[in-house]
Amino acid sequence: MRKALCIGVYNPRLIFQASPYCGDNVFAKGLEENEYEVIRFDYRLIKEPNQELVRLVTSMKEKPEIVWFGKAERILPSTIEVLRQALPDAVFVKWAADVRNEPATHDLGHLQYIDLFLGTFAGEYLKKHKVTPKLKVMNIMTFTDSSFYKSIKKVSKEWKSEVLWTGRKGFGDNPMRNLIIDHLSNKESVNVKTFGLNDWLGDPEYLYAINGTKIGVGSNSFNRRKYSSDRLGNYMACGTFYLTQYIDGLEECFERGKELDWFNSIEELDEKIEYYLKNEKERKKIAKKGQKKILKYFDTKPLVENILNVIKTGKSKYSWDEIY
Repeated sequence: MRKALCIGVYNPRLIFQASPYCGDNVFAKGLEENEYEVIRFDYRLIKEPNQELVRLVTSMKEKPEIVWFGKAERILPSTIEVLRQALPDAVFVKWAADVRNEPATHDLGHLQYIDLFLGTFAGEYLKKHKVTPKLKVMNIMTFTDSSFYKSIKKVSKEWKSEVLWTGRKGFGDNPMRNLIIDHLSNKESVNVKTFGLNDWLGDPEYLYAINGTKIGVGSNSFNRRKYSSDRLGNYMACGTFYLTQYIDGLEECFERGKELDWFNSIEELDEKIEYYLKNEKERKKIAKKGQKKILKYFDTKPLVENILNVIKTGKSKYSWDEIY
């Protein structure tokens, strides 16, 4: 069986994010579902991860064909250089979901030695990560794991809401995000629940909240082409209707009013909430179609299957993916 070494975070107590599920596990599971034997290396669990990672690789009798990095902020670029020398035939892949004003220094350092970079963003911000001519950079529209993010038929009353927001206040270049949060927090005409402003929800409470709402609202801290929080994939995988602030390029992948919907102002947000609460059948139909789309293309197995196709052919099977 083909082997892959995945360097990421797999202990949910160490991920420090709104979702209690480790994003690195989406790709590790996807590789397994595409017939790879995966070794998970959780660098945040290890006191000296660089030394231990080199020791692990040099001691391997059967070498991995793919070495897959997540954020890996504690892994030095010099360590990846050593791994490349030890594994000259392996494909090195890295993914990132963080968006800031400029790409992170540790990402740029790693990317000198990477063959394929996957970002949950596209356009000019994605291109900033192309630090060598041989490096391919590709956007991932969203991702999820349906074995975790799934429909729950019975949710207790305490988790029921008409509108849900999960996530802290923004710190980026999208001032509308904080306006949305404040507006929803003070909205008295509908039952709104907000989580994550102070303390994150755990497992299974996070799923209870998503499954217990009628409308999940999304907005990103940063405005980047095709960039969305993992809320989009995770809410929709649960079969929850998703209403997001407009994202540049979103319409290249999703049909507005058929798989999800979006808004461009607080006034339009209120109009959409009122409309979809009144039109339950339409809301549920859109949510169901959106769920099918997410599970068909962005669940663990099909998502990684397409990435493996990009590694093999240099091309994505889908028109919404940007590769540079």
